[in-house]
Amino acid sequence: MTAAAPRFRLLPADRPADELELEVLERWRAERLFERTLAERSAGVPWIFFDGPPTANGRPGIHHVFARTVKDLFCRHRSMLGHHVPRKAGWDTHGLPVEIEVEKELGIKGKQDIERLGVEAFNRRCRESVWKYRAEWERLCERIAHWMDYDAPYVTYTNDYIESEWWALKMLYERGLLYKGHKILPYCARCGTSLSSHEVAQGYEDVEDPSVYVAMDLVDKAAPAGVRRRLLVWTTTPWTLVSNVALAVHPELDYVELRKKSVTDWTILLAAARAGAVLGADYTDRWDVVQRHTGAQLAGARYRRPLDWVPFPADGGEHEVILAADFVSADDGSGIVHMAPAFGADDYATGQKHGLVMLNPVNSRGEFDDAIPHVGGLWV
Repeated sequence: MTAAAPRFRLLPADRPADELELEVLERWRAERLFERTLAERSAGVPWIFFDGPPTANGRPGIHHVFARTVKDLFCRHRSMLGHHVPRKAGWDTHGLPVEIEVEKELGIKGKQDIERLGVEAFNRRCRESVWKYRAEWERLCERIAHWMDYDAPYVTYTNDYIESEWWALKMLYERGLLYKGHKILPYCARCGTSLSSHEVAQGYEDVEDPSVYVAMDLVDKAAPAGVRRRLLVWTTTPWTLVSNVALAVHPELDYVELRKKSVTDWTILLAAARAGAVLGADYTDRWDVVQRHTGAQLAGARYRRPLDWVPFPADGGEHEVILAADFVSADDGSGIVHMAPAFGADDYATGQKHGLVMLNPVNSRGEFDDAIPHVGGLWV
């Protein structure tokens, strides 16, 4: 009686793993195994996968191996469940990374140099550059057995792709899912364009930058005659003070009002926990406590903003009001934070919540409004 042949063949221990992998990949390529798996499941319920497109003028790295392995696991799992899983490859051919790479190749820097070269010529170089490492990407995907359809990829600079985006926007509009609003984004003065979070992260680094303390007058009809009560406000973005519309305090923080010894005509207000850091550890030798408040008690008070160069719209919401906000802390600053909804994501969200106006002195070209006093790009 003849013994049945074994169902599995052991891998030869005397051959390098790399050599065996390449042999398997070559067999899959010759047998067109990927295409056959698609045909085998063609009648299955579709499970659509579009690859998050890489930019092909940058070389792939080891982190791409991890991400693509995870993607491939999902596709193979759905195929094993009987789904038809076409795996659409894609190429990201727009964006700042492409443009910066071409600038390096041409030895130019920034928007003005691009305009001198000519936008059409620059765009042509970008379209050429974007495919620089395409072959390396495709070799990587094949080498790690990441099955993707590279014969008919989507390419973001083609008219077909751009028109598909316009179609999607049209569908959203017709279903009432679009609205006109604002989004706070970083702006690159060198490039003359807004930046995505990913673009900012490419050059992200921690740096030390000066912050500013500004004293703003409280509007207080009950204050004794001749006494000027001022809020000590902290900001790391002093260039946005022209767009100030509110101040933020923490509702549960304790705030202290201080009068300098031998002074009778003015006081300052700040978080009690920050007084030593701002005024010096020995501040009690030089300052007297006039009264104490909680942030909740200060909320709703009015103050005068430091610069009145940008007029408020006639139909605008509340402004120049102290708001209670949990993001204010006693870890730094004065415990009172300047709010400019046109220039910060937290500020904008708080402004939307409280109905604040949004004063934006920067026009669509990234230039300051001519009505605002400035010299050489700096407000005066």
